Amino acid sequence: MASINLLRNEGIAIQAGGKPIKAWNMHTALFDSAQHPRPTDWLESFDLLREIRNCLAHAGGKAQTRLTDHIAAMGNDSIAGWKQLNRQHPNDVIQAGTVKLIAEHIFTAFAVTKHLGREINAALTAAIPGASWARIAVEDFHSTTSKLKNSSAWRRGLVGYARVNYGKAKLTENELEQAARSLNYWTLTRWE
Repeated sequence: MASINLLRNEGIAIQAGGKPIKAWNMHTALFDSAQHPRPTDWLESFDLLREIRNCLAHAGGKAQTRLTDHIAAMGNDSIAGWKQLNRQHPNDVIQAGTVKLIAEHIFTAFAVTKHLGREINAALTAAIPGASWARIAVEDFHSTTSKLKNSSAWRRGLVGYARVNYGKAKLTENELEQAARSLNYWTLTRWE
């Protein structure tokens, strides 16, 4: 949701098909709004994990129709990916009408969220202009540093911080300088 708000704050129209954004559609809304290809296989695995969680949290572990419908609708590549991660077919999650978890499901949850996080970062990086990323990086750095404003240590620290934490945005030092000046974190005439 924070990523969707980031897009919204940049003036990017959020595409959710007129529906409220919830866990079931937040990823597609983000990818569609950022005009980034949907990682369908990973989204289907995420939704399977979400439906498993819903059965456990809201139905006492009994398999619900939404879970069985989701499994039935999964694509071949999604099923193959699930099998590779879990060494079982998604149907094996349901045994005698009850959700049965195995240890691999924990690692699958980590793998799926990590992969989707990387996809979200790629989508945001492409959708948000460099000048905005520079502003975000400068504000982020300023809130964490103890270095004195207008010092060469502050400038070097900002450049290094942006390279490490915002590397995918490929920010130039000029973009960082302009953002630092516009935010009044750098007020000297020269940038050195």
